[in-house]
Formats: sequence, structure tokens, C-alpha cells
Amino acid sequence: MKDTTISASLRLPKEALLFDLDALYACLQTIPDHRHRRGVRYPLASLLMVGVLAKLAGQDSSRGMAHWAKLRRHELSQLFHLKRESMPHYSTWSRVLGHGVEPHEVEERVGQFFAQALRRAPGKRGSIQLAIDGKTMRGTIPLGGTEGVHLLAVYQPQQGVVLAQMNVQKKGREITFAPTVLKQLDLRGVVVSGDAMFDRRTLSLKVVQAHGDYLWMVKDNETTVRQDIEDLFQPHRKRAGTSAPPMDFRRASTIEKGHGRLDKRSIVVSSLLADYSDWPGLDQVFKLERQSTNA
Repeated sequence: MKDTTISASLRLPKEALLFDLDALYACLQTIPDHRHRRGVRYPLASLLMVGVLAKLAGQDSSRGMAHWAKLRRHELSQLFHLKRESMPHYSTWSRVLGHGVEPHEVEERVGQFFAQALRRAPGKRGSIQLAIDGKTMRGTIPLGGTEGVHLLAVYQPQQGVVLAQMNVQKKGREITFAPTVLKQLDLRGVVVSGDAMFDRRTLSLKVVQAHGDYLWMVKDNETTVRQDIEDLFQPHRKRAGTSAPPMDFRRASTIEKGHGRLDKRSIVVSSLLADYSDWPGLDQVFKLERQSTNA
């Protein structure tokens, strides 16, 4: 949880995320404090607690965290029984998050805590959606360089919470580390979604073996299954002397108008491919079409 992490690219939470503040505080108290004792004004757990709340509120920089906390200094000081109402300066956040703690320890502890919070009740199949994606951290590309710190993260899109992440060093290595980062999580009842880079047999099999489901976009990296999907959605014509083609196709469409554009989206879903495909855990496939025009 440095100044800029992958959570900077996530949408703000759409739903309330309920969790026990005391339990989160106890979790943060287990993180080692590497600050020098001299000059320390704020307990580490309290500072990290405010930081987590600020991140959940959409703040993605030291300045943003400091400003968010300053506006709520009275409520926060009472909530955490602080001796003073003043909140840390943004430079304090930068020092603590950059040198006072090990970022991977904060990320792991906070991710594990929220993963457990999301699993308070046993989830039915498909009841939890997680997304896996790779992002380069802002501000990490050195002067004259082309690559910065590249993270692979698993996050809860609705809540905007990163549950697990790791440094994969550079783009193109996400699929190599995907099994490792997913292994940190309980995938029972979970649907893991990702773009075409994660559309691999081995990763699909590992998700299924962990009692989860997956939702991948399919491109030319898996030509056989892509061709099977394209063939399935080709128009079928009944020939004389033959039976009617199977009709297990469900359709839905939406039309949205805004910002001077008209967006039409349609989706067709079928489970027919599951009858003969050898792709691990394949249940359904879909064809998604988008059309945008100036309104």
C-alpha cells in the first residue's frame, strides 16, 4: 500500500462493505513498525487504519489521504481515541508507507482481512465475483526507462478492494504468476474474470480444482476454442431431411444514451459447447457485440 497502487484504477464501491473496525485494527497491530522511536507521534496501527479507510473512500495518494483525514479529524480522533485531533501531514504518510512498513506485509494482511470479511457466510456458486488484472504503478517508471513496477492483483470490483497482489516485474508475465496469486484466496463460490491473457487451459483447470468458476474473454491465443465458439454462433439453417438445429441460445440487449453517444449492446449465451468441448470446466460461452454511434 504505497502512495500509488493498483487500486488507483478501481471504481469506487457501489455497495456497503461491512466489517469490524476492532478486528481490522487488531490485524494492523500485527504489522511490524520499522520507524525510529524518536519523533513518532502516531501509533502505526491507527495511522494505517485511517489510511485503509481513506483508500476505501477512493484516495490514492499521500496528499489525498492527508486531505481526507484532515476533513474528518474530529470524528477519527474520537473513533481511535487519539490524544490530538490533528491528522498526519502528507509527508508523514509518504515516509511511513515508503519506509516505515514493508508494503507487501500491509497488502497481504489487509487483503486477507477483507477476503475473510467477504466470506462471513458460505457462498453459493457464482455468488462472489473477483477480477484479475495487471497494472503498472504510476510514478515507478524511471527517468529514461520504459518499464515500471508491474503488479498482478485480484480484486472485488463492486467493493473496490484488492484482496491479493504481487509484483510480476514487467508486462507479459501475468499468466505465469496468476496461479500463485489466486492460490492465496478461497475460490469456493467465486467467479474469477479476466481478459484474454488469462484464457489458458492450465489456469482454468486450477480455478475449477479450487471449486471456483471463471469468465474469460477469448481471442487468438486459444485458436481452437475460439473457432469452436465462432462456429457455434454461426446462423444454422435447416436442411431438407434433417432435424432442426439445437436452439439453446438466450439473448439480451441494452441501449444507453449519454454524452452524445448511443451505445447498443447485445449478448447471446449458450451451453451447447459444453456437450463436446474438452476445455476444463466449460459450462457456457457467449457472444458479446457492441455498437456505438454519435447521438
